[in-house]
Amino acid sequence: MAEDFNDFGSYRRELENEEFRNRPLIRKIFSLRALKFALKWFGYLLIFAVFAILLWRIFSSKLPKAASEVIWTENSFAAYEKYGDDLLIYTQDVGTAFEKDGKFSIYEFHYIPAVNEVQFTVRFNKSTIDRLAEELTEETREKLGEAFTDADVVTADMLGKLPFTFVLRDELGNVYTSYEFTTFEKNRYTYVRVAFSGIDLYDIEKGAPGVLFPTPESPNPDYIYKGELKGEYVKSPTETLYFDAYYTEVFEKFGADAEKSFMKEPVVLYRHERPTESISYNKPKSADALTKSTPSAALPEEE
Repeated sequence: MAEDFNDFGSYRRELENEEFRNRPLIRKIFSLRALKFALKWFGYLLIFAVFAILLWRIFSSKLPKAASEVIWTENSFAAYEKYGDDLLIYTQDVGTAFEKDGKFSIYEFHYIPAVNEVQFTVRFNKSTIDRLAEELTEETREKLGEAFTDADVVTADMLGKLPFTFVLRDELGNVYTSYEFTTFEKNRYTYVRVAFSGIDLYDIEKGAPGVLFPTPESPNPDYIYKGELKGEYVKSPTETLYFDAYYTEVFEKFGADAEKSFMKEPVVLYRHERPTESISYNKPKSADALTKSTPSAALPEEE
């Protein structure tokens, strides 16, 4: 019985196939069989497209080599000429590299103690500039009210490729605004490799003997003079370094006012308690051609 059933089923399918082959083309196209065939291959193509997009995003998001290389400012290049291969450059894992609103991401922190120079890479895409354009348009709309017209709309094309100024702060409130940078684009991202100068993360200072031990003139009679002592080196490192970003025109007008920041919250760029390690680097032949941050350099750093 099983053989007869199987033979009958095969025979029936053969009849159906023969009947389908003999149909006119228009009936084949609009048949249930054609619909099933189309849906099956549409599903295959959809799965393939999803995997292709995921792979493209993974590979396009991969940090290019240029974003992790040391940039040689005049100061760092002079230090290399002085110390040669003994010049130490340290790195530290940035940790959570993305700003909360997704506007910027930070990578490849480097520190050169010999010249107190901090380097890192900022990455953003066109959507970040689009969001800035939307915020500026909304501010203009609120300011003009009913007088607002389509001519007052701010577009990303009007802002240029790098409408931002970057700022660093430490836990004591010191603000650093002077930096040099180089920029390039890859896939959908813009990369800005930044070098801030004048940031002493280790901040080693010589303590005065009078602070360590009271002098004979100490006003407190409970203190006992313990004689002349040499000063000792006291290490008071920078605990935390924060990254912030401003629309350049706002920064030129208001300076590094935290309330005027383009970011929802600053990103922690460096923490003292995180481990650091020295890195190997490509030996420089000359200082890189960098752009100075004219707006930030023109403003005094906050106390």
